[in-house]
Parts: sequence; structure tokens; C-alpha cells
Amino acid sequence: MLLCVISGGVHAVQAQFAQADRDSINRYSYLDFQEMKKSLSIEIENRPGPSGDPLAANAANTDESNVRSYSLPNPLMFSDGKKVTNQKDWWVKRRSEIVNDFESEVYGRLPENLPKVNWVVKSVKDTIVGSFPVQEKTMLGIVDNSAFPEIKVEIELVVGTPKEATGPVPVVMEFGFINWPFGKRAPEPNYFMSAYEPLWKQQLLSQGWGYAILVPSSIQADHGAGLKSGIIGLVNKGAARAPEEWGVLRAWAWGASRALDYFEKDADVDQKK
Repeated sequence: MLLCVISGGVHAVQAQFAQADRDSINRYSYLDFQEMKKSLSIEIENRPGPSGDPLAANAANTDESNVRSYSLPNPLMFSDGKKVTNQKDWWVKRRSEIVNDFESEVYGRLPENLPKVNWVVKSVKDTIVGSFPVQEKTMLGIVDNSAFPEIKVEIELVVGTPKEATGPVPVVMEFGFINWPFGKRAPEPNYFMSAYEPLWKQQLLSQGWGYAILVPSSIQADHGAGLKSGIIGLVNKGAARAPEEWGVLRAWAWGASRALDYFEKDADVDQKK
């Protein structure tokens, strides 16, 4: 009975903190949104996004005939209107134009002089995934914050390889969670797969491969309130982000690249695969 009372109290406290966290995130995300509108000289009021309710006045459109006319840029035509006619022109010029468009209009540009990441082993343990013995390493990518010590960034990564492997093995990495915010949680079934289908880690291990989980929120939080922290906040020294600067997706890709740097030095991982 005492355990039930304690458990109920803990869940109530967790719910209160979770709501407080959401309120804080929403408040600071809104402030960041207003700062971005101001920097872009956008003065119009916000309009609500499309509703998932088909009966709502602002219901999301599902009828292709109601879509306004548009034209997609031709990937095989230079920005000056000339056509790409050979492989060299594509690799040397046109591809760089497309990359520049994505950097300026979609993902933002990588800042110069990005800090280095030093990977350290936090723990090593033997475990079982399904029926497969695994050695699992928990890593931390310590980002150099000497330029702005007020913000600390530690990238979380777990690498699991077959315990009985006799050499380096291929590894597949996913963005995911190592631990749920309030402790460990059993993996949820994937509705794309049969209930009898082995989970992704088991499928890899059955082929003698390894797995890795990279926690994206340890690189950069996925909300506006976090843009003055994480790797974006660290590089900006706590200042607000400019419109052309990188966003969360670009920051996550940068973190994944740093994980690949680590794989090249891990004797358990086949760096070519």
C-alpha cells in the first residue's frame, strides 16, 4: 500500500514538472518566433495552420485541383538559364548551386570554426538483445566550449556490437532515445511490422552487424526555446539565431557527422561499412 501511494505521488509530481516544462518551452519558443519575425520585417499577424478536421473552416486541403499553380526548378539547368550538358558541369557547378539553395532557403549555413568534439567512454556493459549477446558502449561527445563556457554540450551515443564478433562489424545508426526522460521504457512495437517480426537491433545482430543510437536532443533541442542552448546556442554564445544561420536539422546532421568521426576510430566498427 505504501508503494502504491509513493508511486502515485511520484507520477503526480512528474506530471506537474512536465507541464511546467511545456509551458516554459512554449513561452520561450514564442519569444524566439517573434524575434525571427522582427528580423525578417514580418509585421502581419499569425494565421492558424491547417486543421486536421475536414469540417473546420481552415481544414487542410486534400484536393490537388485546389493547389495553386507552381513550377519546380529544373535540376539540370543552371541558375542563369543554361542547360547542364555534361557530367563535369553537374559536379563542378550545378550541384553547388543546388546545395547553396538548400543552405540559404531550407537548412541554413554551417557556421565557421565549429568546435571540436572529444569522444569519451562513459560505460561499457554486456547485455542481451533478443537472444543475441551484445557489448554495449555508452559514449559522450564532449563539445569544446572554451569559447563560451556558460553552455555545455555533450552528445549522447550508444554503440552495440555482437559480443562474439572476431573483428570490426558494420553498424547502422538511428536518431533515437537511450533512456526515456523518467527512466527506461520498453520499446514500442512498430506498426509497419508484424508483431512476430524481429526488432531492428535483432535483425542487425542476426547478420553479425552492430547498431548505434544517437540522441538528437543532446545535440540541439527541437524547439525555439532551445536555440540559445545546444550546439547552436554554444556557437552563437547564447545570442539569438539569424535567419540564414543553421537550424535544428542541420545541427543534427553535424552531430551525426561527428559520430561518424568516432566510428572511424572504434576498433569494433568497420569504418568502411
